[in-house]
Amino acid sequence: MDKGTNTFGVSPAFVASLYGPDFSVPSFCAALPHVRALGFSAFQPEIARKETLPDWMDGGAREVAQAAREAGLTPTQFVAHYMEEFFSTPEMIASRAGLEELRQAVECAKVFEGCATLTVPMLPIKVDWGRYSGMDEAWFGDLMKRRTEKIHNCLKVVAGAGMFLALEILPFSIIGGVRRFIELCDEVGSDHLGINFDTGNARASGEILPLLPFELRGRIYGTHLGDNNGNENGKLSPGKGSIEWKPLLKNLRAAGYTGSLDIEIGCPPERVFDEYRNGLKYLLSQGAAMP
Repeated sequence: MDKGTNTFGVSPAFVASLYGPDFSVPSFCAALPHVRALGFSAFQPEIARKETLPDWMDGGAREVAQAAREAGLTPTQFVAHYMEEFFSTPEMIASRAGLEELRQAVECAKVFEGCATLTVPMLPIKVDWGRYSGMDEAWFGDLMKRRTEKIHNCLKVVAGAGMFLALEILPFSIIGGVRRFIELCDEVGSDHLGINFDTGNARASGEILPLLPFELRGRIYGTHLGDNNGNENGKLSPGKGSIEWKPLLKNLRAAGYTGSLDIEIGCPPERVFDEYRNGLKYLLSQGAAMP
């Protein structure tokens, strides 16, 4: 998979911080010139809520793609954030719900020239423990089987369209940690399944971040580079938490990752420009090199 040329970009958190989590297509378009003005050359289009999917299908994706071209920005991954609900409970995981919505996300993603990755977040799973009186090892095994089947079905949709599927793994999701993700890749057996490497999520999950590029070699399809202290899953600017950025950036290169380094910071609107500008400056000071 060709992952690009080591540019710097922003995650959708840039738009969400400016305009709120329910941002519209016009808001996304309005944010892009600011991204470029801050020195970034890449961004990640995102459909945040399922209710806005019709807007993106009905010309919205083309509007954002045109605004990105005018701003001189390259799309690195298309985030179907609303797909999280279809992996949120055992009942959802066991169903085929979400496949049509995923097909629509693929249609939108294909509008963005050069964007080969579609990303689906995996949020903490919600289980009504009292509902399953017969919960045992067989129940757990069936749930894992259903999870693998659902990922396989999603891959049919995404890979069938010539794209790659990246999972963004939050703590306590049905995917589990990095090692369980690698096991899932082995089960599925597809070169089109990888990960959106979110440093904040991985740090909050207790992973040893500088070693992950070697464990995930060839499976990192994109990045969300944010900081925290490991005791909460915040989205701080790089350098404001406890992540060891120098060895992490060095090992990303050593493991062969040449894709975009996309910063993710959640902050009040009035702080967005300063936080992202300073985040980029900090990563450069830690050994990240501009192309």
